[in-house]
Amino acid sequence: MRWPFRRRRRADEPEEGAHELVVLVDGSLSSRLVVYHDPHCYQAEQYRVFRTNLRAMNPSNDPRTLMFTSSSPDEGKSTTVCNVALSLAEAEELKVCLVDMDLRGPRIHELFDLSRGPGLSDVLLDRLDPRRALQQGGVPNLSILTAGRHTDKPNEVLGSEYLQDLLAFLKRDFHYIIVDSPPCAVFADATHMSTFMDGVILVVALHDTMRHQADEALASLASVGANLVGTFVTGAETAATHDSVDTYHEA
Repeated sequence: MRWPFRRRRRADEPEEGAHELVVLVDGSLSSRLVVYHDPHCYQAEQYRVFRTNLRAMNPSNDPRTLMFTSSSPDEGKSTTVCNVALSLAEAEELKVCLVDMDLRGPRIHELFDLSRGPGLSDVLLDRLDPRRALQQGGVPNLSILTAGRHTDKPNEVLGSEYLQDLLAFLKRDFHYIIVDSPPCAVFADATHMSTFMDGVILVVALHDTMRHQADEALASLASVGANLVGTFVTGAETAATHDSVDTYHEA
């Protein structure tokens, strides 16, 4: 029997939806989260351009899962995914869940100054109610499921039959589930997970990602029929100011 993500409530427990969430203070979020700390800067506006394009593709705001991956580590993937989640959460009518599925190099809990666990691994390994693992992301409409406790076999955790059940469960309460995944040209986890997602974004570092690395990542995703929505290029510079900016391009 597949796990339905629910259990019998004890008489002394609060009703569903009444669980307390971690509350953040302004200074606890990383300065890399420009949508939060510098909402009027050029980079923050680029994330909003992405939000606008994404919502144009999904005008009904039906629940949507969107996974971010890269060809290799250190391409700005986690920073990008966190800022995208924040930009979506700015819309009052949207509820957003940010999930850290990069179990080999989790960053989301650090960027938001949250506890690493309980999180995804605890939910999938221990059948923990996901509502008990969600933490608040510093803005009203953003909830975060961090990576959870360390595991020596992340591929087995992410290959769990319950992962699809978790995504279906989250879709009941959130319009968008934004996922940070491992680099797809290095580990098979992201390629496998991409088959469960409504869309995939490949993050590419303009001055660091080699062309063959990006090609390998694209080929890996295409081999399983992943729905590649587009690429998000990090490390570009504006001609006038030479400030580093991030840009989004449709596939």
